[in-house]
Amino acid sequence: MPATLPPSSPPRDGPPVSAWLTALDFEWSELTRGYRPQAVANNALLFGQGLPLDAVYVVQAGRLRLTGDSVDGRKRHLMIIGANGLAGDCGLFLDGGRYLVSAEAATAAVVWALPAAAVAAALQRSPVLMRQYAALSALRYRIMLQHHALQGANSAGRRVCHHLLGLMGSYGTPHRDGTLISVAFTKQEMGDLCGLSRVSVSQILGRLARQGVVAEAGRHVVVLAPDRLAAVAQT
Repeated sequence: MPATLPPSSPPRDGPPVSAWLTALDFEWSELTRGYRPQAVANNALLFGQGLPLDAVYVVQAGRLRLTGDSVDGRKRHLMIIGANGLAGDCGLFLDGGRYLVSAEAATAAVVWALPAAAVAAALQRSPVLMRQYAALSALRYRIMLQHHALQGANSAGRRVCHHLLGLMGSYGTPHRDGTLISVAFTKQEMGDLCGLSRVSVSQILGRLARQGVVAEAGRHVVVLAPDRLAAVAQT
């Protein structure tokens, strides 16, 4: 009988994946052609979970945060969607056509709001678009699996370290002291995704800095010792 992983273990299907999806290598111009982008104010609600799915959003600039309502009524933060990402499409091909999550602007943003029916039709007639859409959907599914696995018995520090590893793997660039995470993120964003306060995230990053594992460089983080970061993520 194969060994089973304890509930607190992260997925074993590869390195952690970033819950920040931005600057993606996708091309949606076939969907957005003929539509004008619109500005969205910070914290504005684009759509709510359970409401009729009437539009799909393509992000041109800025960030959206996807959230879901738990059975106890609390809001759970799922992921951050940035440039070239989609939001509002997860229930597109389901009967009933309702949003499965909510989306708010995490920063001031610019988006295309596209009629859901037009997006569904375009995906069905274009194999190229559908393959791209499938790749994005698989990536978001991996994020959800990771998010689920990191809940429960995992410590606060472990959750933060896993998200740092995911960011480093997706957006890491060489730096004289190690690996720079080129995507700037806020402690509030990290806290929301980890179920922690901004202060708790600041304390964890401070502890990692004192241990020589990471360093803050303005709004960015430099990973000084990736192996040690990975080791902390497992403890």
